[in-house]
Amino acid sequence: MIENLPEDEDIEGRWPKDGDRLFVEAPWALAGYILRDPAERSYRLPMGYKRAGDILIRTAEHNTVDRQNIIYAALFCYRQTIELCLKSVIEKFGECEACKPKLTHNLVVLWEKFMHVANERGVAETDGLEAIQGLVAEMHAADEKADGFRFATNRDDAPFGFGDRGIDLANLREVMQGVVNFFECANSVFSEQDEQATYGF
Repeated sequence: MIENLPEDEDIEGRWPKDGDRLFVEAPWALAGYILRDPAERSYRLPMGYKRAGDILIRTAEHNTVDRQNIIYAALFCYRQTIELCLKSVIEKFGECEACKPKLTHNLVVLWEKFMHVANERGVAETDGLEAIQGLVAEMHAADEKADGFRFATNRDDAPFGFGDRGIDLANLREVMQGVVNFFECANSVFSEQDEQATYGF
């Protein structure tokens, strides 16, 4: 359940001041702690983007005034969630050079690498795989280069193709939960395979 967030009316008129800094240290109990460890970040980043997307969508569902503004940030968070989930599994379990994600935002390419890992591990017939493939392709078609929900136009100053449509927000949030559940399950299955191979049980 999303908690009622306090309004920011007390800082709405705030203006930059001499000595302002964005990143000021705070006591542990009050701080948002940023880690350097890549493994920890690989675990936390997809969860964070998914959670941020959920909060934004829940806010949009209940706040018609903000809805038209925050939908873009919510969709970017969800797209980033899918990208990071794919990259995390590929980086952790892809054993060949062809599996490495490299520097790409292309979800179709990442899906192909994910499927290479799934085939290597004998789980290419997993329940839900075809559905997930369709959802990854749908998100890719909506935002091929991870810029469609961040900018007003593409690099050629042309409008993005995905737009002029109303999205069922509740359905979006529910389906995205299924996407994340699938990748968490894949991570668990692959981890269990590695444990069995290592310890022989």
